[in-house]
Amino acid sequence: MAHHNHTHHEPAELSPALDPRNHSIKDYIPLIVVVGFILLSSVIYVVLVGNTLLAWLNAIMGFFFLYFALFKLIDLPGFVEGYHEYDLIARKIKAWGWVYPFIEVALASLYLLAVTNLWLYIITIIITAINVLGVSIKLAKKEKFMCACLGTVLKVPLTTVTLIEYGLMGAMAVVMLFL
Repeated sequence: MAHHNHTHHEPAELSPALDPRNHSIKDYIPLIVVVGFILLSSVIYVVLVGNTLLAWLNAIMGFFFLYFALFKLIDLPGFVEGYHEYDLIARKIKAWGWVYPFIEVALASLYLLAVTNLWLYIITIIITAINVLGVSIKLAKKEKFMCACLGTVLKVPLTTVTLIEYGLMGAMAVVMLFL
């Protein structure tokens, strides 16, 4: 039995969509601005309703869904086409892309009204998990394209940033299950 000495490892090749060298900070300015508004709105919300972990999570989740839905609804047909590229449900059922921003508005409303409901958190976890899976599959194929998360009005590349964004939303919903 021959023994092969593997002392030199070649670096793993990154997908162009995952490689941070293919994107500059300018590519993310729209996302940074929206996240800034989410954080500012959350601070105002928490000042008004009380500084608790649940209030912070409700604010961040609510404003995330609200602002992201807003940009999708500005050009709903454009969002539907872009979302169809990577969302697992929208690829099979085109109507899902048309309905999804309205689901985000409903989720935003429930979070901002401080509705504490097991089903709200479970639905959020399922939706974010499906988004993470769809984005992961698209990135694994090394395809480079724009994220539909901010609709077509603001152009943001689909990268690991999108995975982190959806992953954090799902993680926050999991935390809320136990509060």
